[in-house]
Formats: sequence, structure tokens, C-alpha cells
Amino acid sequence: MVESAVCSSRSPGEGPLLVLSGVSPELTVTLGRPGGPFLHRRARSCSHSAEVLTPLIAEMLDEAGCAPSGLGGVACVRGPGSFTGIRVILATALGLSFGAHIPMAGLEFLPLLAASAAKHATGVIVAITYARTGQVYWQAFLADGALVPMGPPESLFLAEAAIRTGDAAAVGPLWLVGEGATRHRDTFAAAAPEATFVGESGHEPDPDVLLTAAAEAAYGFEAILPLYLRPSDAEENLASFAAGRGLSPDEAAIRLQRAFTASS
Repeated sequence: MVESAVCSSRSPGEGPLLVLSGVSPELTVTLGRPGGPFLHRRARSCSHSAEVLTPLIAEMLDEAGCAPSGLGGVACVRGPGSFTGIRVILATALGLSFGAHIPMAGLEFLPLLAASAAKHATGVIVAITYARTGQVYWQAFLADGALVPMGPPESLFLAEAAIRTGDAAAVGPLWLVGEGATRHRDTFAAAAPEATFVGESGHEPDPDVLLTAAAEAAYGFEAILPLYLRPSDAEENLASFAAGRGLSPDEAAIRLQRAFTASS
């Protein structure tokens, strides 16, 4: 269900699992193991993800009586979603891994949303989240006991996403989950009139789904790769940003490439 972007394939340790997500405007932190007691916190991140996340983790670890070194692993949702939120989550996970010597795993957001909906739905589940104005992240799944992706996650313009959603309705009962489906409800309802909208309860994955995915993921000590499905605004508007700094487009592109190379 969930892809891990690490080279190793070890299982997590026996301690609680810490699951971090910042792909949407809400940061979520989940601590526990599948089937057992857990802590789950949400915080509106806005532009202050880094300032909010670390104190939230520390507060939850203290409440659980668990030192960072006692964690079985840290799983982070690597995308698709907010570029800033993903970077903060991945950097925090990397710091915890290095500092406490605990393994990391990467999870994907759209399968987590679909898995939460699949507890109540059968047929076709389409997970749709906000990408930018007029654009969404989109992935369809078959749900009938098991959850099977019908294709990879994609970044689609709204008109194309509506067409693809209408086509999915021909396969079976259709369920739409995610903030993108709610935001553009009229568009998707016109394309697939028989679709069931999960609504606001489906904007974030359920805690038990997060913990189950984390327990089943592959762990290692390599940095988790982000899942970006579209260029960032900075890349697409590089020429205008460069002009404001007195740089030519070519010079700005060279500097951007150097920055990417240095961080990889």
C-alpha cells in the first residue's frame, strides 16, 4: 500500500512508532503501535511548521514516557503535498534518526487516505488533494478486501482530473476522498453524479491506518526522498525571480542546479 523510499528493508524496532505528516495545512503526529494505545495530535502549521513540529513531538514523547532512543522508528509522509511541510518533516525525521539512531521509513499520502476510506467503502476510491490553483494530486484505487492502486499518483489540472474521475465511475461504485474532492465538489459531482464524497472526515488519514502503514513499511538509515509530482513555484517562475535579483535566467538556472546538487 505504501512505498518506502529507503534502500534498506529492515523492520522497525519494538518501541513505539512515530509517524509525521506535513503534506497538508495540518501537521499531524502519531505515536504508538497498531492495535495498542496511541497518541495523535494535529496542529495548523501555516508557515511555521518547523516551530510547531519539534515541540509537539517532545510533548508527546514526554506524555508517553518515551525517550527518542526508545522509538522503534520514525515514519514520515513524503508527499505529495506542501513543499515546505514535506521538507520540514523529512529534515526532522533525519535529525531524529541521526541523533537517536532510530531507523526511518517513507509513506505516501494518497494511499493512506484511500486506506482510511476503504474501511467503509468498496469499489473504486479516488484520493484527491490540493496541489495549487486549478490543479490536484490524484490517484485511483480498487477496494475489495485489499487496496490496489489503479495507477501511479499524478498531478493533474482540474479538468483532466474530472474526466479521469468520471471514467473511474464506469468500473464500479465510486468514492471520492481528500481535501481536493471537497474543495472542487461541484466539478467532480458534475463529472461523476453517482459518486459518494467522504467529506471533511477524509481530509487526513485515520491514526490506526498511519500506524499500520508505519509498522508494515521498510526502514533504514538513508535519507527519505520527497515525493514531488510537479515543479515548485520557484522553479516555474525562475525567470521573474531572477530578474528581481539582477540575474539572467541562465545564471539563475545554474545556481538552482548547484543548490539541488549540493543538497542531494
